[in-house]
Amino acid sequence: MHGVFSQLAGFSLLAVHALAVPSPVPQFEVLMSGPIVLSDSADLVAGPFGSRLNAPILEGNLTDTSGNLVAAIVPGTSADHGLVAADGTFFPDGCITIQWTVDSKSAYLHAQGVGHVETDFPTWNSLNSRFLLANFTFETAVPTLTLFGVV
Repeated sequence: MHGVFSQLAGFSLLAVHALAVPSPVPQFEVLMSGPIVLSDSADLVAGPFGSRLNAPILEGNLTDTSGNLVAAIVPGTSADHGLVAADGTFFPDGCITIQWTVDSKSAYLHAQGVGHVETDFPTWNSLNSRFLLANFTFETAVPTLTLFGVV
């Protein structure tokens, strides 16, 4: 009897799962992006999972999608110690302090695979609880940071 009940419960769960409507694919919008200047003293240290990046972030600016300057990186406060895997995938472990141009208040961005933004600036304080993605591109001498948010 116990086995029949378990099978019936399992079948019911499968049927409910099969009839469930799939979640929509999330859409993302660019919130801000800009060049990030890394120190010339940045280095890679080989390790068992790839190379560990030790890179002070010297400066940078973030602009909105209209090209308006919204924030600047506070010099001497930011660095990344991420991992570059053997296949080239970058896993960040970065801390960046930015200053909003409108009111000179600060925000603290911490990206460690899953990142976190902390700010009290009214225009951007929704980022404190918003799901975000960030992308660093290293296609030029000066890497670019782009921050995306779920639409």
